[in-house]
Amino acid sequence: MRKLIVGAFAAAAFVAAGSGPVQAALLPYEPIPVDPGIGDGSGPHSAFEISVAAANGEADAITLSCPQEWSEHPNAAAVCDQLKEARGLINAIAPADGMCTKEYAPVLVVVSGHWHQTNQFFMKEYSNRCEAVLATGGSLLDF
Repeated sequence: MRKLIVGAFAAAAFVAAGSGPVQAALLPYEPIPVDPGIGDGSGPHSAFEISVAAANGEADAITLSCPQEWSEHPNAAAVCDQLKEARGLINAIAPADGMCTKEYAPVLVVVSGHWHQTNQFFMKEYSNRCEAVLATGGSLLDF
């Protein structure tokens, strides 16, 4: 249910933004409260809600938890390793090598949660899903 709500919110925000900058439609950002079921960030556990919304209204969302034993994400081990190197910062994850088509099918990526005791928020629009996957290390959005 939670994935559906996050995905619907991201898709609605993306569609509502129209041709203008998507970021402006979602600011000011209000942090999403941490779900008590996945910890409060005070321990070694970290958790993120990841959503990818397309302009056509399609949206995908998933929960990532580090350590990966409690994660829904199919590539949790790889993503957690990348986040560890990047100290929890999505924009500090090294891009993956690869090639994408020049298809223009914009997607909005929203990642929110906490890395250890620090709240994190990342939002960026990409030209297509392939470019988003490669730009975020190849594993984070590969679900």
